[in-house]
Amino acid sequence: MSQVLQPRPQTAAAPLSSLSPEAASFKTKLQRLLALLNQGLVEREGVLKAALLTVLAEENLVLVGPPGTGKSLVARRIAQVLSDDQDGHDYFEYLLTKFSTPEELFGPLSITELKADRFKRNTQGYLPTVNVAFLDEIFKASSSILNALLTILNERMYHNGAQAQAVPLQALIAASNELPTDDEALGALYDRFLVRIFVDYVSEDRFELLFNTTTEPEFAPEDRLTRHEIARLRQAAKTVTIPNDIVQGIQSIWQQHKQAFQEDARESLSDRRLKKIIKLLRVSAASNGRREVDLSDVLLLKDCLWNHPDNAPKVREIITSTLKGLSRLVPMDKEKNIPVYEVDSDGETVVAAFQKSSEIGKKPNRAAISAVVKGFVGSGTADDPLLIRSVEDFMDLARADVGQKGYHFRQTADLDFSAISDWPIFDFQGHYEGDGFRLDREYSVRPLFNTVRNSQLQNIRLGESAIALNAEKTTILACQAEKRLIGYSITGCTLLDCEAWSFVGLAKNSQIARCRTTGGPLTDIDTDICFLDSIIYNNCQILDCEVKVHGSPYCGIAHSLESGTVVERCIVSGSGSLSCGIAYYCRNSVVRHCAIGPLAEVSYYRIVAENKNGGRLEHNISIESHSNQTGDDGNGQEGKTVAAALFTQRYFELTLGWDFEQVWRWDHQNNVPTLRQVGEKMVDLLALQLKDNLWI
Repeated sequence: MSQVLQPRPQTAAAPLSSLSPEAASFKTKLQRLLALLNQGLVEREGVLKAALLTVLAEENLVLVGPPGTGKSLVARRIAQVLSDDQDGHDYFEYLLTKFSTPEELFGPLSITELKADRFKRNTQGYLPTVNVAFLDEIFKASSSILNALLTILNERMYHNGAQAQAVPLQALIAASNELPTDDEALGALYDRFLVRIFVDYVSEDRFELLFNTTTEPEFAPEDRLTRHEIARLRQAAKTVTIPNDIVQGIQSIWQQHKQAFQEDARESLSDRRLKKIIKLLRVSAASNGRREVDLSDVLLLKDCLWNHPDNAPKVREIITSTLKGLSRLVPMDKEKNIPVYEVDSDGETVVAAFQKSSEIGKKPNRAAISAVVKGFVGSGTADDPLLIRSVEDFMDLARADVGQKGYHFRQTADLDFSAISDWPIFDFQGHYEGDGFRLDREYSVRPLFNTVRNSQLQNIRLGESAIALNAEKTTILACQAEKRLIGYSITGCTLLDCEAWSFVGLAKNSQIARCRTTGGPLTDIDTDICFLDSIIYNNCQILDCEVKVHGSPYCGIAHSLESGTVVERCIVSGSGSLSCGIAYYCRNSVVRHCAIGPLAEVSYYRIVAENKNGGRLEHNISIESHSNQTGDDGNGQEGKTVAAALFTQRYFELTLGWDFEQVWRWDHQNNVPTLRQVGEKMVDLLALQLKDNLWI
């Protein structure tokens, strides 16, 4: 069994609602500006975003692709955005050939200066004096041009005779139909372009949009970016920090890149490129109003780490797999209330509010979507799941060709099954996102599914029915149930951030972490399910769980802990009564750093009744109100007695080692620790951050 999920680290990204008024206003301006830049263009949103961010970061961009794809148009629109009433011209554009001379780019020699035996060019209006430059066919630059270009690109300096002239260039956007081959000098030039974008012709499914009239945007003075605004942004970017997990992620990407392309001489990563990437990530974070770089910023590396377009897909794969490994589920930000689905421009179709970055700007192909499963909206992928919009949609999961094919589903409304009296028995295999909506059905022996295998279920809100009778090799995240979550057994499963009256009858090879029961034990005896015992065994891990007891169950966690089970940092409390605080049997298992809090009664043993076959009890405590039991052995069956005055957060945090920054908080009303975010609607952190990042 894999290691249990660790407590969630702090979320790096600050929510939009916490932005300063200035940062929020600037981000809104950038969003409006991007919309204007994209006006009348088809499938160029990603290119324009990359170009504008490159300008803000004072870096350089090269567009690679066939002629006639709008590369020069992108540069001209970016230049319009930066018009300012200060020094210099706004824009310089030139098509290079192998016969181009320095005079064509840097200006003619000054005759007056030559007469005085000085070599100097009149640069006004040429490349050394503009805000934005566009050089087409950049890699046709001659050797007489190349050295000056290298200095301008990297240091923003131009050596005009004996003087070094500062260049006001915000960004140089270059284009090429082909890449440099074996020319070392051109390779050095290519390395100066931090961001590389491949620009292709418009895809077939959006070809018809080219017939629309192209309208040029009109930029009002308040739409344009001033030097002051850009300077403020760059200053703010210098204060942006990079969390340790982001640093480790970039380091991992770097190592994977070198390993993947060790046989490809075209690919290399320089230290200079890393320093420029760090600057780009900080500008991305600052322009989004954040003080820290987050996972979404790292996705920008997809346009920075390839030299040849053939290798771009592999680079993207390395980056996305690393980011998915760093991502995690986090609670939905209620203030932002980000919709996962919204109505499309046709006013009828429900579409994903965020998609993969490669799909942004593309209208979904309706023919492809509707052809996957008849009667459903969606293609069944993680980015475009099949939508469960009605009871009829859900009941179609009983069809093997729908509910057992590994599709991704997303529920979009509360569903009431009270009108269905004869519930079918069917299994499920796939990914089900409940999105916080309810599945209401009156309590019965038969759960919604019979067996769930190799699946992921999250954000499901259940009425009285269990989600499944059995679950095998399944991850269940942030789900809630009014009664039992799983009717009988789990095998090889992970339950995380869930809440229910009780969870399961039988558990094998499973992990249960950061879960809370609202009225019963973690596992309990239920004669309606027709089994005689409740056991957790075979290397199960029960970590950071909160058991609220009402009534009189026998034990707080389970009747028996077997074969290497670990119970750690769990609290049992409530208004009910127990015979044993944790379990009756502890056989070859460990109970450590657990606590028995206020209860009506613990009638026999505070921790366990029988500790057999190598079972261990390590540093467990019981509040002194359970005074009917004697003994004060922190490693024994009784557990250490702790006075109510010392039953505090300080004791749990410093003596028992509980995490009160990420996992627990102190419930002052009931004087017990309680889980922070259990049962809340959870969303994928990476997807959430991608939605917030205006550059993705």
